[in-house]
Amino acid sequence: MNEVPILIVDDTPENLLVLKLTFKVLNIELHQCLSAMEAIDLCASIEFAFIVLDVHMPEVNGIEAAKKIRQTGKNKQTPILFLTADIYATDLIDEGYDCGAVDYLFKPFNTKQLRSKASTFIDLYEQRIEAIEARKIIEEQTETLVNNEKQQTIMKLSAGLSHNLNNRLTVVKGNVDYFSAEFDYEPDWVIDIKDSLDECVKIVEALQEYAGHGFKLESERGSLKSIFENIQRLLGSSITSEESSLVFELDDNSALFEVPTALILDILVPIVVNALQAVIADPTPVLLRSSLTQQELLIEVSDLGAGMDEETQSHIFEPFYSSREPYESVGLGLSRVKGLVDYADGRIEVKSNEPRGTSFLVSLPVDKLEQLGREG
Repeated sequence: MNEVPILIVDDTPENLLVLKLTFKVLNIELHQCLSAMEAIDLCASIEFAFIVLDVHMPEVNGIEAAKKIRQTGKNKQTPILFLTADIYATDLIDEGYDCGAVDYLFKPFNTKQLRSKASTFIDLYEQRIEAIEARKIIEEQTETLVNNEKQQTIMKLSAGLSHNLNNRLTVVKGNVDYFSAEFDYEPDWVIDIKDSLDECVKIVEALQEYAGHGFKLESERGSLKSIFENIQRLLGSSITSEESSLVFELDDNSALFEVPTALILDILVPIVVNALQAVIADPTPVLLRSSLTQQELLIEVSDLGAGMDEETQSHIFEPFYSSREPYESVGLGLSRVKGLVDYADGRIEVKSNEPRGTSFLVSLPVDKLEQLGREG
């Protein structure tokens, strides 16, 4: 257990020294003050296991100090032991108990007795901290279980949807192929239907991936620089002005590093699309930055568009979640990105500040990227 913070307050340095020596054998982080006002200020920022407070001090006495300490958020329930040399000041003693004192000790006090009381308060403090930490663990585990159940439900739904959609798309595709065979050339409307079907097939494959049927990644590999340039070509039409251009910053090592092309594209494109959408209202560049170490490839996508609040950040990787209007497109999006990063044994995190600025940081282990390349 970490050292327990306690506070001793007395306007006489000699008394503070005696208290310090009394508590020397205990596992504590000792704080000491020579005035009540100094103690009040300190109690505003630190929660103590207990406080030893001299009653008779100049300017503000211990009783008034205790009342003010009790008003602060961190030490409303902290045990306070009063020290006094005045055994006849019964009115002050009663007032001390009224404002939250748990005990009075009279000077000269019995050091063994005080140390015993201190040990009891330290035990109670440690038990309370352990209870708080245990409650946090239980809450986190409960939240994880709820999220897992939610994920399992969505995965089952995705599996059923993808199966049914796939069957119907097969019928549609067969009919389109049959009708297109009647023409010497493919009319534009046939081409449009086939293109739409291809997009639908990709959506079904994404649902199947999310439902646990594995990611289908092409084996092609390419340099990170060429992939960034490919993203520039793919999303060029999304860039509405020079101010919202894509800016690349690749270090020499990462620029020529070869990675599974489909994997990196599928991770980065949805993130870059979101970044470009974020800067439409107030065009600014979107930055793609990369660096390479012996252990990992680091890629960052950052923009200066509208930031995300903590609530949005906590849900950003959930399937079908969107902070946009309900009628706008909602899909697997960043949930699939998270799945791909996990598939590559990597990490992804988002950092955002309102009102402006969001960064997505992706870390992918080099050995896993090389392994995926060999498997391809």
